[in-house]
Amino acid sequence: MTKNPQIYQLKVVLQDIKPPVWRRLLIPSNATFWELHIAIQDSFGWEDYHLHQFFVGSAWDRNAIHISIPNPEDDWGEGEEALDEATTKLEEFLSDDQPKVTYVYDFGDNWEHEIVLEEVVSLNSKEVYPQVIAGKRACPWEDSGGTGGYEDKVEILKDKKHPEHRSIADWVGVSDISELDLESFDSEDVVFRNPATELQRLKKAMGV
Repeated sequence: MTKNPQIYQLKVVLQDIKPPVWRRLLIPSNATFWELHIAIQDSFGWEDYHLHQFFVGSAWDRNAIHISIPNPEDDWGEGEEALDEATTKLEEFLSDDQPKVTYVYDFGDNWEHEIVLEEVVSLNSKEVYPQVIAGKRACPWEDSGGTGGYEDKVEILKDKKHPEHRSIADWVGVSDISELDLESFDSEDVVFRNPATELQRLKKAMGV
């Protein structure tokens, strides 16, 4: 681990959607996985309604190291507890030798994100981190049924003659696909929440 924090340039790509939805983040190497969770949620536009987990390896591989907020009811790995993401730092599991981890959000819709360490750069003391410096495409809607459900809803919105067009349009809150911009992303619109405040809120909700 580094004595002085460096900056990780991470590319986070939502899997199984074409064209890809992705964000490029700058975040200190000594940031925790909880802080990365908040950065991913806020930069993509997720609403942080659901559970999430990081995997050092493939998602749902029972042999993979998994990192999350501890849950007393977690029986993952026949009793093995997840590492605490509020105290586990990125530099412990992300390096040139181990450049990838997986992040899964919403275990029902199963939004899987691949996180790749692209570059390690020097910290600029005049800058505030995390930052999102690039990205493509708007985030899918919460609770839209995963990648397949989301893409089906987009196709239904394009077809006004589809029997479900009206109900899907009402669910999304539009009258027509032309009201939506599914392709644009503007990093200037991203506002990062305070991870410490969000962690306190979550622990209070969990009663821990």
